[in-house]
Amino acid sequence: MKVFVDTNIFIDILLNRTKFIKESKQVYKLCENYIVKGYIAPISINNIYRKTVNQDELTSFLCDISHFFTISPMNNESVVFAKNLNISDFEDALQSAMAIQCGCDCIVTRNVDDYKKVMGIEVLEPKKFLLKFR
Repeated sequence: MKVFVDTNIFIDILLNRTKFIKESKQVYKLCENYIVKGYIAPISINNIYRKTVNQDELTSFLCDISHFFTISPMNNESVVFAKNLNISDFEDALQSAMAIQCGCDCIVTRNVDDYKKVMGIEVLEPKKFLLKFR
């Protein structure tokens, strides 16, 4: 199974967001243990970098991400595809386009509402993904 993981899942882990960390870590572990194939957008690397204050922790975390997740390609086609998805948040549109282009089965995000208009791929919160996966 191919899973596109939204930036907020990584931020939950990095910032130790108590309300979300348990399920976010479980999603991460499934990818880390190669039980599912995880994908991440290149823009997510930048967003994770911007949210972090501890540079040592960040470097290690980004290296782990690049080892356990495939950083999806983003090209001209991705941008045009994203534009045609008619999603108001262009970053979410780009992630949706890349997820579809990579043949992912679903997008895992806490912001399901941001992806309401996405067709052709399932969008799940971490908890629902974990329930469905098990």
